[in-house]
Amino acid sequence: MDVFGMPSIEVLEEELEEPLLEVKIPRIIAKDRSDPFQGLSDEEFLERYRLPKDTTRDLIEEVRPRAHVDKMGRGCGIPLNLKMLVTLRYLATGNFLLTIADCIDIAKSSACRAVGEVVQLIAYLAPDYIQFPPPEAAHHLAEKFHDVGGMPGVIGCVDGTHIPIQSPGGENAEDYRCRKGFFSLNVQGICDSDMKFTNIVASWPGSVHDDTIFENSHVCNILEQGNYNGFYLLGDSEYQCRENLLTPIPEPKNEKERNYNASHAKTRNCVERAFSILKRRFACLSIPLRTKLTNSKRIVMACVVLHNIAVSRKVELLDDEVLPQENIELIRGEEIIEEVGVTQGRDSVVQRWF
Repeated sequence: MDVFGMPSIEVLEEELEEPLLEVKIPRIIAKDRSDPFQGLSDEEFLERYRLPKDTTRDLIEEVRPRAHVDKMGRGCGIPLNLKMLVTLRYLATGNFLLTIADCIDIAKSSACRAVGEVVQLIAYLAPDYIQFPPPEAAHHLAEKFHDVGGMPGVIGCVDGTHIPIQSPGGENAEDYRCRKGFFSLNVQGICDSDMKFTNIVASWPGSVHDDTIFENSHVCNILEQGNYNGFYLLGDSEYQCRENLLTPIPEPKNEKERNYNASHAKTRNCVERAFSILKRRFACLSIPLRTKLTNSKRIVMACVVLHNIAVSRKVELLDDEVLPQENIELIRGEEIIEEVGVTQGRDSVVQRWF
C-alpha cells in the first residue's frame, strides 16, 4: 500500500497476470417483426387474429386450392398467408381497411381485394363446418340438450340477430332498415348445445320478421317432411309455435307450464350465448359493415365458419374481447299472437315431461 492507502503497482501487476474469467453473453436472435407467425407470441397472435397459429396455418392450406395470386406493381404476388392475416385482422377489429393496409405496408386496394377473396374462400367451407344434424344424430343431440336444461327432444335452438351494415343504396334500400332504425341483415342461426352453429341464413333484409325467415328456410322444410318426429327446435316468442318448433308459454297458469318455461329459457340460452360470442370474437359484426351487400353476406358466413372452427378446436375467448352490452344485445321483434290449434305439440310436451 502507498501512503494514500492505494494498492501498489507491484500488487496490481500480479493481479493482472491472473487469467480473466470468460463471460458468455447470450446470443440474441432478432425476430422477424414483419412475419406475425414469428414476431408475435401465441397469445399476441390469438389476440390480434382470433385464431391460434396452427389453426391459421391449417386454414390457409385448406383454402389454398381455390385461391389465386393477385398481382401488384411489377408482377409481385401477394402471398396467401398475408391475405389471410389481413382478412382475419379486419374481421377481428372491423377497422378501416386503409388502417390495416398501412400497418402491413400494402395498398388499400390490395387489402380490399384480399379481404373480398379470402372471405369468399372461407364461405366456400360452410358446407363442411355448418351442418344441420341428420335424423340419425338427433338422439345424441337431444341427450346433450337435456343435460343443459332438462328439455326433452331438442336438436337445436333458433334465433335471429341484426348485423349492422351501411345503406346498400338503390330502390330497395329501406327494406334493410330494421325496427331499431339502422340498416342491417337479419341473420338467423341455429346452434347446438356446444354453441356451434348448425345452420345460418344471412340473406334477408333487416325489416323481415324472424318467423318469416324461418318459415322460408330449408330447415323448416326438412322438419316438415317428418324425418324428425319427436324432436324439436326451441325459439323465443317471435316465432310461431309449430309441431317441430316450441316457443315459451306467454302466460303460464300452473306449475307444469312454469317449469316448462324455465327449462325452455335455460336451454334456449345457448343460441343467445353463441351469437354473443360470435360478435365478441369478430368485432366487425358489431359495427356497420362498410362493404358491398354481397361481401357483407359473405363476411357473416365466413365469421360463422371461423367461429365453428374455434369452437371445435376449443379456442379460448380472451377477456378483453367483451363489448358493451348494447353492441351484443339481440334485437327483439313484435311478439306473435298464437293461433288456436298450433300449440298441441307444446301442450303434449308440457303434460308429459313437466
